[in-house]
Amino acid sequence: MLTQLSEHLLLFKGRANTGLICHTGQALAIDLGDAGVLDRLKYYGIKGIEGLLFTHHHRDIARGAYRVLRQGVWLGVPEAERALFEDVHAFWRNPQNRWHLYDFRSNYVLPEPLPVHRLFKDGEQFCWGPALITVISTPGHTEGSMSYLVEVDGKRFAFCGDLLYDKGKVSEIYSLQKGFGGLTDYHGFMFAWREVIESLKKLLSFEPHILIPSKGNIIFEPEEAVRLLEDRLRQCYESYLSTSALWYYFPQLLSQQTSQKPIISAQLLPIPTYLLHIGTSWIILSEDRRAFVMDCGSEDVINQLQELVLQGEIRGVDGLWLTHTHDDHTDAVAKFRQRFACEVIAEESVAQVVANPSAWKLPCLSPNPAPIDRVIQSGTRWSWREFDLTAYHFPGQCLYHSGLLVEGEGLKLFFAGDSLTPTGLDDYCAFNRNFLAENRGYDFCLQLLEKLEPDLIFNCHIDKPFRFDRVQLQLLRKELERRRQIFKELFPWEDPNYGIDPYWFFFMPYEQEIKRGQKAEGKVIVINHLNRPASFRIRAILPPCWGMGRGFLQLRCELQPGEERHLPFSMPLPFDIPPGRHIIHLEGDLDGNPIPSPAEFVLIISE
Repeated sequence: MLTQLSEHLLLFKGRANTGLICHTGQALAIDLGDAGVLDRLKYYGIKGIEGLLFTHHHRDIARGAYRVLRQGVWLGVPEAERALFEDVHAFWRNPQNRWHLYDFRSNYVLPEPLPVHRLFKDGEQFCWGPALITVISTPGHTEGSMSYLVEVDGKRFAFCGDLLYDKGKVSEIYSLQKGFGGLTDYHGFMFAWREVIESLKKLLSFEPHILIPSKGNIIFEPEEAVRLLEDRLRQCYESYLSTSALWYYFPQLLSQQTSQKPIISAQLLPIPTYLLHIGTSWIILSEDRRAFVMDCGSEDVINQLQELVLQGEIRGVDGLWLTHTHDDHTDAVAKFRQRFACEVIAEESVAQVVANPSAWKLPCLSPNPAPIDRVIQSGTRWSWREFDLTAYHFPGQCLYHSGLLVEGEGLKLFFAGDSLTPTGLDDYCAFNRNFLAENRGYDFCLQLLEKLEPDLIFNCHIDKPFRFDRVQLQLLRKELERRRQIFKELFPWEDPNYGIDPYWFFFMPYEQEIKRGQKAEGKVIVINHLNRPASFRIRAILPPCWGMGRGFLQLRCELQPGEERHLPFSMPLPFDIPPGRHIIHLEGDLDGNPIPSPAEFVLIISE
């Protein structure tokens, strides 16, 4: 677990790497995600840690600090991230970090505050024992990330945070989600990749002999490692851009990112006369002027429909279908149902989220529960007026998404929610869970379209339909398979979905209110992305304010290929914990190897 890199420098490899500059029985530590290192220091003649330096604020590299606070240790952090160490309660209490979430750059925040004693800026230098330490601003993994160049024993060691994991590899890409050109982080899939490379090249200009990431392996050939990472990140990003739906919405912005064009571009087609488009809602009108509506994200849709009813254009509303979970499609569902007294219908993957949003942490959620009158399974077919309707699970733009095939008037219409535009796939947010695999994610969606052969495809944000022919569908599927292979090279994991999916395990419900002394109950949902059986261990790390001796809880399971398992979880709460909002951090292993995931859940404790 402890490796001697030089006479005065040790490296502890636990769930995260901790650098230890040693001098006269004391140590200065760089990152401390695993407090287990403290139990081993005595074997190297180290009596204690004098100070802690952190490369960034994520709890997987900082949670070990709680154990040493009472020992008089000082903490030094990047100046730009001070609040994310000291004022985390403000983060967790802010509803902007919970609902209508379109920005993701401060995820993985600590559960409780850590006191900050020193702030570091780019270019600062200081000495500790025999080492000269240079502070280098290296944003990319987070906005305020710093690296520390340690010159000791005749060598230069660069502690570079989570900029990379190994030669040509990063541990995950959802931390690279970053807005650009006026767009929110939600639209910025992988956009921070160039920032990562610029930061690594900046580090290389200091000519380090060795790179040491916060997680991953010691890198003895820094230039080759960075060159290979740049090549792989560029390939992955170019592949994503080649099929991006954003070419339809923001062609000029995407042209600034690449010289290539989208591999497909379908033409917009005329709208059938019995359809209306208002906001993000499509409306089907029957021969007797009854309406069947898809989605309601704002009261403006309700008001416009009400006006059409008053004018006699619509005789009434029979039903409301929900395409997916995002707030611009669900925010006003309860008011819609109250106004029109109609049935609200959703496919089961969508219904489970929108009916109980506090149980989930996902992008773009509305805090307003949607009353669902009828939950239907994928493949269910029913009739409405002169139309035949068939519901499908359609895990495109997000995993919790559906499609609706409407047959009538001699046409097959497919309402795809937000999943497709004429230029391709709306997979621009990793937190939506877009799996890369045959028969899953967008590959599943494209195969369904090949089977159904709809005449027209409808996107909720586009006022005209389009159509993909079989050649275009095959081009998209072929690129997805190529993308899977190049992403597999980018990550150290056996399956690329472990670097793409932030929620390969998570707790349900995400939030629950409970009294002291009662039990917190729920389930941990784990998915095996591998094509072989695998063993999983999930640990719930109890909040530091509960007492350091409280330990943690563990769940273990063996999952078959592709299996999703719901593991029951029950945790008695002590009577002496303070009331308020408590963050329970989760960490997981696959076959004994720690895999990243920003998983946590929230307990709101009352007297």
